[in-house]
Amino acid sequence: PSLAPSDEPTAAINAPNKTNLPAADPFSPSTPLSSFEHPPKDFSYLLRSEIYHPLTQTVILSRNSLSSYKKQQELIDVQDIPQAFRISSNQPPPNAPLQELVSKGYFRAAAILSALQLTSSISPTNNAAIFSLLYTRLACLTLINATQLASQEVKALEDLNSPFYRAGDGTGEHVVPWELRILSVRLQSIGFGDARRGVMGYYELAGECRGEVRKRGNEDKEGREIWKTRLRDLGVRVGNALIEMGDLDGARRFLEGFRDGQAQSGTDIEEDEKLTSRLVLLYLKLGDVVAARRLVVGEEENNRRAKGLTTQVLIPLLSMAEGNFEAAVNEWSSLLEESSEGSMDANLKAMITQNMAVCLLYVGRLDEAQSHLASLVSSGQSFHALTFNLSTIYELCTEKSRSKKTDLAEKLAGMENQSLGWEKSNADLKL
Repeated sequence: PSLAPSDEPTAAINAPNKTNLPAADPFSPSTPLSSFEHPPKDFSYLLRSEIYHPLTQTVILSRNSLSSYKKQQELIDVQDIPQAFRISSNQPPPNAPLQELVSKGYFRAAAILSALQLTSSISPTNNAAIFSLLYTRLACLTLINATQLASQEVKALEDLNSPFYRAGDGTGEHVVPWELRILSVRLQSIGFGDARRGVMGYYELAGECRGEVRKRGNEDKEGREIWKTRLRDLGVRVGNALIEMGDLDGARRFLEGFRDGQAQSGTDIEEDEKLTSRLVLLYLKLGDVVAARRLVVGEEENNRRAKGLTTQVLIPLLSMAEGNFEAAVNEWSSLLEESSEGSMDANLKAMITQNMAVCLLYVGRLDEAQSHLASLVSSGQSFHALTFNLSTIYELCTEKSRSKKTDLAEKLAGMENQSLGWEKSNADLKL
């Protein structure tokens, strides 16, 4: 009913207080975007089981969900894995967590488990868990030489530059981890059969890096350095993409210009040494040994930087490229003597030893070469170049090379905590 003329309005109508002020208009231009509640993004399209190609384990695990997962499609054969690994007692435990599988080098089991978790009980709005599992899946497939499978599965992400993958809270931050975005660029270029797509993808990410560096200014030095490091990494990846395209001359011009640009921006000596080593390896791939040697030891500035161990490793490689294996043996041997006096990284020492063994092979000292490579295996090393070269020496030294290679496979299968990968293929051992 309406108020009578004699009725006095209440004080609340005459003088509103803080408790009964009308609510702010949510559509007012002055209302910040961050004040809106944005519904969580739905990533259920990444949880479909048909996306992920089933992989057979080297042995059958006791995971109940594994059988239903395997029924989705025809299983991928594992006959390219030596029998020693398929029947080994050194398999990962059935209930091993994903992080443990990755850290111990059980990449096939990790790829299987990550797909199982993606297609089972994970929430479609838990983007952090989904993208972490997806990255593990794609990376592990790459590490077990199943890159073609990974390049098909990554297509489910579609265009990662889409606004859908940006946070809706007004910050515009990307919800996909940087590592997954980097990996997806290369895999999608392979999956779609367009190598130029990869180069363009890296350039788009580089533009984002430059924008983030400018946005942070001098206040956030730590964040600024993170994005500058990512930008340098992208430069190397562009060169790598050009090499994979077969455009070696283009890769050469790009890396030369990239190195000059980094030098002008004040890159430290260690970073310059890494980039120089990559450029030298490209020169050697092109067969331009003169340019490679000039870059390592030709100029006074490079002579100063050649004191770093990374550059010292390149010097015997130059001798190998020129066919001077006797000199290379002496140069590799000198580096090993220096390593015994100091604390050299075990993986770097293994690389030097196996390269010296290759040189010993070329100069006809097969027994010494075999001894050095076998000692690396005994010390726990099992990388591809090592097992392949040792298998080659077995073929050159005996008619019973197959039994030797089978014994080597059994020895490798008995190793534990192989962070670079426990499982080997027949190609690794020339079986």
